[in-house]
Amino acid sequence: MTLYERIRELRIEEGMTQDDLAHAMGYKDRSMITKIESGKVDISQKKVDAFAKVLNTSPAYLMGWTDDKRTTRERIAAVFEEASGKIDQPITPEARMLAKGMDQMPESLRKAILTTLEYQYPTFFKEGNKNDDT
Repeated sequence: MTLYERIRELRIEEGMTQDDLAHAMGYKDRSMITKIESGKVDISQKKVDAFAKVLNTSPAYLMGWTDDKRTTRERIAAVFEEASGKIDQPITPEARMLAKGMDQMPESLRKAILTTLEYQYPTFFKEGNKNDDT
């Protein structure tokens, strides 16, 4: 599925008309949305980010890099939520800040951070194991 098809699909899922999306994106009318959804107009990375915010998804989903429609923040929050059941500590303000900041990171940096964490804390990342590292 292309970027343009994903924009259209999400717009419909969100119950938005082309006019609604155009207004939310700051366009004068729906003609630009029609052109974008038909693939006649390329959009910049900045616009991909803006579409992702308006359509409540991640730029990675729009670009086809993931099939997970949730925002990066929602995906990380779900991981923290799951992890909080595995460890005896509440989520720290630093962890919340990391989750919020990862929305702005390139996918390659997010993967590098997760790979590093998995290496440093293998028992935590093993499914079904509690984090016994202190």
